[in-house]
Amino acid sequence: MKSVWYIELLSFFGSLLAGGFFLLFLAVLGLLNYEYLDLFLGLLIIILVSILTFVPNEDKKESSRPVLFSFLNQGFVLFLFGVYKVFKPEDTSFLWTIVSFQLVFFLFFSNPIQRFLSPILVFVFSGVLLFEYKILLFTPLLTTVCLSLLYFYTLPKRLPEKFESLPYSLSVSLLCLAGFSFFPEFKQTPEISEIQSIIIFIAGCVLFYTELDTKTNSLTIVSVILFFGLIFFPTLETPGIMASFFLLLIAFARGYHFLSYLAWCFLILFYFGFYYDLDTSLLEKSKMMLTSSLLFFVTYVCLRFSPLGKKR
Repeated sequence: MKSVWYIELLSFFGSLLAGGFFLLFLAVLGLLNYEYLDLFLGLLIIILVSILTFVPNEDKKESSRPVLFSFLNQGFVLFLFGVYKVFKPEDTSFLWTIVSFQLVFFLFFSNPIQRFLSPILVFVFSGVLLFEYKILLFTPLLTTVCLSLLYFYTLPKRLPEKFESLPYSLSVSLLCLAGFSFFPEFKQTPEISEIQSIIIFIAGCVLFYTELDTKTNSLTIVSVILFFGLIFFPTLETPGIMASFFLLLIAFARGYHFLSYLAWCFLILFYFGFYYDLDTSLLEKSKMMLTSSLLFFVTYVCLRFSPLGKKR
């Protein structure tokens, strides 16, 4: 029996409160002051909850999913707390622990909510690791990995069973990686963000070309790609704009309608960030935005009445 969304939401908050009161009870007794107890108790909760996810549910109720998800992450936080107090790891080692456990949760924890969240955390914390190691130049490589996985797992019949949320997780991960461009470290080296934008643009071109009918005139395809490249050229230092349009293309070409709503929301946010970061006068900003709007309108009209529009 499938439960409605608000029951799952209430179940999640209820289990969160229950786990919180349990931890508060342990804190009042002073048991959380014992480092090894935190470590082993957190690990025990993780193992028990992981086992429960594979136990067959006779009633087929889905309201237990947020409960298990809540207790798993509370156990994980308690485990991390114990690891930090016992081993005193460096920041990078601590981040590696989080990334490793999230990969394990994604592969072996049979819970759709966790499988949605884990890829996002893996990519985000991997990006933070690049910050810690001061090798931001590898951020475009991480973006390429995310793009490749998104491209592959949105293909028809490529998505493994029980991993239906993976395209959405990878989409959010891509937007998060693109959002790193607003950090001061990236603004000091804008070439990294520009490389990210170019990679996303190339991926969009490949997707655009492969999804079109093979009988389409190659000159038309190249003209459209070059025209869009001209439009996106001023926004190279804001790869989030390119990433949002890539998700719009994925949503349109492969039928992921929710991604289009997600892309439009983030496109507005990224355009606002791009507009805010422009180091120029308000008049120049207005001219640039007006020109971009006119170009997009002309593009829409041309595509709408072109052979490409008629085929769609």
